[in-house]
Amino acid sequence: MNKYEHLDQFREKDEVDALIGDFFKSKITKREFISKAMVIGLSLSSIGAFLASVGAPEKVYAAPPSGKPADITVGFFPSWIGGWSGVVVKHKKFWQNYIPKGSKVSWDVQVVGPPIVTNLLADKNQIGYMGDTPAIVSSTKRDIADLRMVSCNLFSRTGQMCAIMMVHKSAPKFKGFKDFIKWLDGKKIAASGKGSCGDRLVTALLKKGHITANVQFLSPTIVKTALMSKKVDAVQAFQPHVAQIEDKGIGRVAVTGSVFDSMDADFIVMRKDFIDANYEAAKGWVKADIEGGKFIMSNPYETVKFVGAELPGFSTKSLWKAIYGAYDPKVGGQEENCIIPTGFDKGVRDFIDFNFSFLKDKKTIIIDKLPDGAIYTKLVDEAVKEMGVKLPLGIIKGKPDSAYKG
Repeated sequence: MNKYEHLDQFREKDEVDALIGDFFKSKITKREFISKAMVIGLSLSSIGAFLASVGAPEKVYAAPPSGKPADITVGFFPSWIGGWSGVVVKHKKFWQNYIPKGSKVSWDVQVVGPPIVTNLLADKNQIGYMGDTPAIVSSTKRDIADLRMVSCNLFSRTGQMCAIMMVHKSAPKFKGFKDFIKWLDGKKIAASGKGSCGDRLVTALLKKGHITANVQFLSPTIVKTALMSKKVDAVQAFQPHVAQIEDKGIGRVAVTGSVFDSMDADFIVMRKDFIDANYEAAKGWVKADIEGGKFIMSNPYETVKFVGAELPGFSTKSLWKAIYGAYDPKVGGQEENCIIPTGFDKGVRDFIDFNFSFLKDKKTIIIDKLPDGAIYTKLVDEAVKEMGVKLPLGIIKGKPDSAYKG
């Protein structure tokens, strides 16, 4: 094939020739080639066709949308796999391809979701990545600020993000769930905060097992040290803390949420006044996160490398296992770890309804139903249509430890 087949429309062949030469000599990257080719007038379709013809396909981005530049602070916490698409968006700078030129983005790193809610309410953050319970609670605070759930960027129908119970390495080897429940009756359990996904798991566990326990609500880091020092008998933990606890030989997984139909999710939440004032930037962020989700599915080692830069205390193997590793079927492991729905399909909506009822029972929420528009689908619906993607974006299936090649 003639390497100029997709470039014949150009008069300045010398300029194109030099650009192609630099590309083939690896003097410039594919991204730099795309940028320079656009400057000299090459169309996006021609660039994509040319790169595909030489075996170097690359995502070709249109110019960022016109509009008022936005000043955005994004709250996220990388010590929770639900926030990892945000990590990818940060490190790959996908947002630069989709929000108005001249926009500025700052990142506010937290260790749990509630501080992100606080900062959204105070307009210190305009966008936030957080787990299901803080996201739902945030949408009920209309007397303070109007916050909307705009995308479900990660969902575990098998409860393998947050709904995980662990025991100390010295605990007995259990034959199954019933054996574990019998042993757990009357013991001390540590879980993440009251009204959290951890509280939801422990509540379901005690109800299904018809047992009682002394439940303590601790921060994720303290949960680890409590288990290490054997101040508690069992802990609820979320990923990637679970993988780290295992890899450091502190404890092991006793049961996952799939045993009692527990599910977990992460949402992107935005201030409504930010959406109204910066609509193209808000929609562009959803598009950037879609790119982040696709990247997670196709680039596992680069993904955990990015996350590792945010979490220096975690090994890349622990991070890989946290989202890509398989759980033992004996503890409720399922083939599917997570799904990337992006939108709000029936499964996600049913989960939100269930979670709302749980939070109301816990008196974390005192209203009878979600406010109108709390699930705000306009941004994701338009983003998906304009990008031509199909939902869900994909499924992340668990792989054995032997599959790790990092």
